Amino acid sequence: MTSTRALVKPLPKLMALMLVMFGALASNTLPHRSTATSQDNLATSWTPRELALIDSLRLFSLAPLPESPSNRFANNKQAAQLGEQIFSDPSFSSNGLVSCASCHQSNYNFTDNKTVAEGVGKTNRRSMPTVGMAYQHWFFWDGRADSLWSQTLGPLENPVEHGITRTKVAQLVQQHYAKQYQEITDTPLDLDFLKFSEMAMPFSEGSESQTKWESLPFEEQEKITQVFVNTGKFLAAFLRTVNPEQTTFDQFADRLLDANSSNNQKEILTQEQQLGLKLFLGKGSCINCHNGVMFSNNEFHHAGTPDNGKLELGRAEVLLTIQDNEFGCLSKWSDADKSKDCLHVKYLNTRVDIMQQAFKTPSLRNVATRPPYMHAGQFQTLKEVLKHYQTVANTSPLTDELFHGELSDQDLVYLEQFLMSLSSQ
Repeated sequence: MTSTRALVKPLPKLMALMLVMFGALASNTLPHRSTATSQDNLATSWTPRELALIDSLRLFSLAPLPESPSNRFANNKQAAQLGEQIFSDPSFSSNGLVSCASCHQSNYNFTDNKTVAEGVGKTNRRSMPTVGMAYQHWFFWDGRADSLWSQTLGPLENPVEHGITRTKVAQLVQQHYAKQYQEITDTPLDLDFLKFSEMAMPFSEGSESQTKWESLPFEEQEKITQVFVNTGKFLAAFLRTVNPEQTTFDQFADRLLDANSSNNQKEILTQEQQLGLKLFLGKGSCINCHNGVMFSNNEFHHAGTPDNGKLELGRAEVLLTIQDNEFGCLSKWSDADKSKDCLHVKYLNTRVDIMQQAFKTPSLRNVATRPPYMHAGQFQTLKEVLKHYQTVANTSPLTDELFHGELSDQDLVYLEQFLMSLSSQ
């Protein structure tokens, strides 16, 4: 068997990006070939552009794990181990029943099968899969967190997710994980957090929690928050280890691009799946947003998705507050070098007008095995999603980024078959 390292080397990212951009242009300015491509010749009919894009999508092209300068524990194995324990610990919730793993289940691609996430209460958004999060800059459907560790902290203090306070987090760490915490941080827990009210937390204006927080000396507030922040960084260290695995598509792509292959990749993807892949790269223009190894550009787009009775502004709602995030990359709790890191925050485009009702492009890896779909679980099947894109494409300013209107119903069948190949074995 040929070693995977003998495969064609991935194209430089810039070249692959240029090809994607060219593809987006071509898909809107040039006539499309019919989808009735001869199935007998399909396996040998890949164009240089298609081959380059397939190369950019396969797992073999995944870059090394990127650095996380705002989290000094990002690559600490002990921190990741402790983060994994806390990730599955339901005591980090107000009812003692909810853990991070409740909504991000390892046997369901680190998400769940619910329309919207349910913790101690019900949220208004779908749980996002956490696979490959180390390769992202923005987190949550609206991108309100600019780092993975910042993202982990939000649900803990959210009253309908974990529903606890940073003071309670510090107490739990001191009660159950003190030795591990002190070994990782090389800092003793020299304050008895148990003497404080577990309700104490800031930013709960006019509440008893806010009153109890304000009654604490500033130094004690800072120590509580430091334990809270480090807990988020431990969780992030664990999540950095949750990365994509080989799929049927990856096996097909490796065989296709292996210079020593006997060209028998036809046996890996069905003819219908290969036709779907061609549509994905070409006429369907899916590659415009779902590109790179994670099949996502990690940006925010209008998809014309129904609102389930409540208008959601998406990215537009948070754009102007990101740089002031208490736990952002530019905050005092960040370990980044503010003079050279956090460029995605420093040069953030804050044009709210172009981000109305825009939501993050999710990864398509394992997409067929984790319904429902969209930011609030509006669709139960991939067939519904594809039909939606076909119907609303370019029909309003909120769908002007969709170029799927020319797809036939048979094209949608081929695309759905291709998406089935993106599941891990």
